This record gives sequence, structure tokens and C-alpha cells, in this order.
Amino acid sequence: MIRLNKNTGADNNELEKLKEQVERLQRGAKSGVDRSGASSSQAAVNNDRLIARLLQEQERMKAKMESAVSACKRVEALESEIRVLKQQQGEAVQEAERWKREALKSGNKRSRFASSPSYSAQKPPVATPRRSPSRERPVADPTQLKQLHNLEVEALKELRLQELNRRREAEQELAKLKEELAQREAEKKTTPRSSFCERLYEAEGTGGGALLQTVRGKKKAGNVHEVEIVSDREAFIRDARKELRNLKKDDVMEICMKEGVKYTTLVETVTEIISKRVERAFGKKAFCEEISDDVAGEPLAEGKDDGRDSASS
Repeated sequence: MIRLNKNTGADNNELEKLKEQVERLQRGAKSGVDRSGASSSQAAVNNDRLIARLLQEQERMKAKMESAVSACKRVEALESEIRVLKQQQGEAVQEAERWKREALKSGNKRSRFASSPSYSAQKPPVATPRRSPSRERPVADPTQLKQLHNLEVEALKELRLQELNRRREAEQELAKLKEELAQREAEKKTTPRSSFCERLYEAEGTGGGALLQTVRGKKKAGNVHEVEIVSDREAFIRDARKELRNLKKDDVMEICMKEGVKYTTLVETVTEIISKRVERAFGKKAFCEEISDDVAGEPLAEGKDDGRDSASS
């Protein structure tokens, strides 16, 4: 404010000087009118130039004064705002101190809470701690972050689609299995069969399309080739039964792993293995004959303590 006042005083002095020069020139111009015409016209031109220059100086000084006055006004406004802010800060500090004293009173229920020391009691640190350069995080490029975000979104969308596809495929497979189970249950009710051939049909997935025929002792007269196939099939099944009869659980499980059969119980697993071998040897379209007790032998006994326990044991 003092500097601005000094500047305004200097400007006023210059204006006064300029005004005196203008008046002096005007008096000189009036006195030169009585002289000769050439000298008077030249002096008038010089005076006009000087007056124009002085007027320009006056306008420039006037603009400077206006800018100085506006600056003074802005400074005054800022000083008033600073005073208001200081006053508000003081009121806030007093209010905080009052609440602190109220909280620390002996009769107050909340007086047991520890209060932090006031800001004025704290000492400034000797040196400002700085982070080591190795721990400072590098500044990431926003474009790279955006690209990474887009890639992550695309990957999540793809995983979501794959999950939906797998779920849809599982539901379709479950529906197919339910239909097959319902069809097999219906066929079981309509077509009575022996237990061994029923398991063979279930393993092969044929569902019992042909009627069972009995091959015990003699065979019906007919196609000789079919009789040979039946006898070969019967012998193959008998040999397979003999081979698998005395095997233990571990050996049967090893055969299951080799031939791609799922182990359930010992009898069902052996039946499944024989059906797979018969299918590979004679084909899936070959008709199934019912194997009597003297061909298939006695059924395998589960539950005996011979190391051939079932999957449930």
C-alpha cells in the first residue's frame, strides 16, 4: 500500500508538470501570433506536435493510475479475506480446545479416551523423511493402463462365455442321460432278460433290441454261420470268465485303466470288461445269447475276504 501511494504521488507530480508545460506553450503560441507569418506557422506546428506528445503521455499516465487503483482495490479485498480466514481459524481452534476440555473433565463418561497432544506442543522434525528411490512407484502411462483394462475385460467376457457353454453342454448331456435312463427303464419293464445279458446290453448301449435265445446243448436248425458265431462267442465268454474269475481288485482295476472301463463293483466291472472284449471281437451288431450257469460258471461272490472287495468297501 505504501509503495502504491508513492507511485500515485509521483504520477500526480508529473501530471502537474505536464500541465504547466502545456499552459506555457499555449501562452507562447498566443504571443507568437504577432510575429511574421512563416515563423508563427512553424512554431504552431511544433507546438501541435508537442501538445500531441504530451496528450499521449497524459493518457499513458492515466492508464497507469487506473491500473494502480485497481491493484490497490484487489489488495484490499485480499487483505479483508485474509482477516476473515484468520478469524475463522481462531474460532475453530477455540472451539476445538473447548471440546477438548469438555471431554477431559472428570465427570464426563468419555474422559477415559486418550487425547492426542496439541499441535503447538509438537516439535517440528529435524529433517523431512524422503522415500528411497527404489520404493517409489514408476509413473504408469494412462494409455497402457487403459489397454490392460480392456484386455482384462475381454478375458473376463471370454471366460464367462466359456463357462456358459460348458454349463449348456453339461445340461444337454444330463438331459440325454435322463432320456436314455428312462428308455432303459421302460425296456427293462417290457423285456425280461437274464441278469448277465442285461448287464451286457446295458454296457453295450443296445437296450435289448433282439429277443434272447437259449443256447444250451443243441441249437436250432438254421444258418450254420450264425451257429458258428454263437459257439465262438460262447467259448470266448467262457474263457474270459475263467481268466477274470480269480483276479483281485487291484488286477481288475489295472485292466479297467487299460481298457477304459469304470470300476463300480467287482461283478459289474467284470461283466463290463467281458462285454467290451466281446464287442471288439464280434462287433456290436452281433446278437447276444443268454449264457447258462454251466457256461458262465458260478457268479462271483462279493464280500468274501479274498482281496476282491467292491468299490464301496
